[in-house]
Amino acid sequence: MSERVLFPGSCPRDTVCGVSGGRILDCAVSYLADDSTVTETDLRQVEADRVVLGSPVRRVRSFAGQRHYCGSFWSATIGAHLVYESRLELDRLWLADFDPDVVWIATQPLWLCGDDHGTTRRHVPDVMLKLRSGKFVVVDVKPVEFQARPGVIEVLDWTSRACAAKGWRYEVWGGADPVILANIRHLGYARRAYLLPERGMRLASAIDPSGFSWGDVADQLTTAGCDAAGALIAALLWRGVWRTDLTRPLGRSSVLTMREDPICPAA
Repeated sequence: MSERVLFPGSCPRDTVCGVSGGRILDCAVSYLADDSTVTETDLRQVEADRVVLGSPVRRVRSFAGQRHYCGSFWSATIGAHLVYESRLELDRLWLADFDPDVVWIATQPLWLCGDDHGTTRRHVPDVMLKLRSGKFVVVDVKPVEFQARPGVIEVLDWTSRACAAKGWRYEVWGGADPVILANIRHLGYARRAYLLPERGMRLASAIDPSGFSWGDVADQLTTAGCDAAGALIAALLWRGVWRTDLTRPLGRSSVLTMREDPICPAA
């Protein structure tokens, strides 16, 4: 896989990133702003809100014989496509798009560059999430077997320290329950609100499904004259208004409930 690097091949300034304290905040940061300009700053001054609204700092390309499956993923959260560099990264994007606490998603959001006890580090995290709380999560997606490699451990540890100094949560993600992922992908077909019948959504939203099965609620909606009852149920599950056990394959026997904690509007 080739990439267009938007960050210089070497650090743009002489920086020293320590284990703790303020100096790690001097790490150089480069990102592509929403107006397509390359912005160079440091970790201390970088504004995460501007980073997540920007574009990927490297271009994902496909070529014959490549070992990774890359592509673009349409996100309901941001209403646009996100690039991904592997199927594992795609899985993490599905989880983020489904999470009602995530209000914005960016992929390949920025370059980090700095000195780690005499070793120059340059790294592009895979994903950056903005949460409803206003906080940010930086995610590196790595297969579990790769996470134990010494070189990978060093880079991830350095990135973790940099994120902690900035106040960003850091996550190294290596996969999830395949049943949960399959269920989320299934619900994803109902993500696009404009494809759902308005009358049906009004009727479905007025129902408290607690204790009833998917099949019971679907039959009730069909009897009320709603088209695409399954899509209506999937949409309310996707939006987090209703819940069900996603550790089991979805079907007519899946028991539905109302979400107990209301989703507050994003700030």
